[in-house]
Amino acid sequence: MTPKDLVNAFIEGKSDEAFVQIEKLYSGGLSVASIYQNYVTEAMQLIGVMWEEDEISVADEHLATSTCDFVLAKFHSRVKKIPITPISKKAMFFSVEKEQHSLGMKMAAHLFEQAGWDVRFMGANLPLTYAVDAAERFKPDVIGISLTIIHHLEQLKTYVEQLESIQSRPQLLVGSRLISSYELSEYASPATRMIRNFEVLDEWMKEYDGVIPHVTH
Repeated sequence: MTPKDLVNAFIEGKSDEAFVQIEKLYSGGLSVASIYQNYVTEAMQLIGVMWEEDEISVADEHLATSTCDFVLAKFHSRVKKIPITPISKKAMFFSVEKEQHSLGMKMAAHLFEQAGWDVRFMGANLPLTYAVDAAERFKPDVIGISLTIIHHLEQLKTYVEQLESIQSRPQLLVGSRLISSYELSEYASPATRMIRNFEVLDEWMKEYDGVIPHVTH
């Protein structure tokens, strides 16, 4: 199987076919992080290129995205998860204001849930005021922020400054396809971690040792 096989299933709205393809990869021993990165993400990037080059219509792209979203939810429900306990670490995920893409953050949230974290997925287009309010109430150990549009970089710095200063002192992770093409460090702090892909995220999660102060909830 190749990402192109998923492309065809997504564009044609064949959710059952796409799910079977992904489940076969998982049953064959491929990690969820690898499936997300090397198949799902690759497929959606190919679909994006096809849309940009007018090979598919806006309707085709929307159907592909909604089909992918549905398949991811179904697949996530089948993946074995470590149960959440009262002492489970907490993570919160969202995309910055005016950023409408959320599939990447959703997959990141899924990886954390599967690893036994207590997760809040806030979705796309979350204004900073609401992000800070939610974080202050939830007190996450980790906050994942996503953006894909270069014009949204300027607001990232403000998000980082305010969220890293809340009482729980969360570790901020920034996920973006822009990381491979642009230097994003000027929009963050030295403590902010830039996550290039899901396999890097998976490794970071395994190495996380709780050195960040944890507030009793």
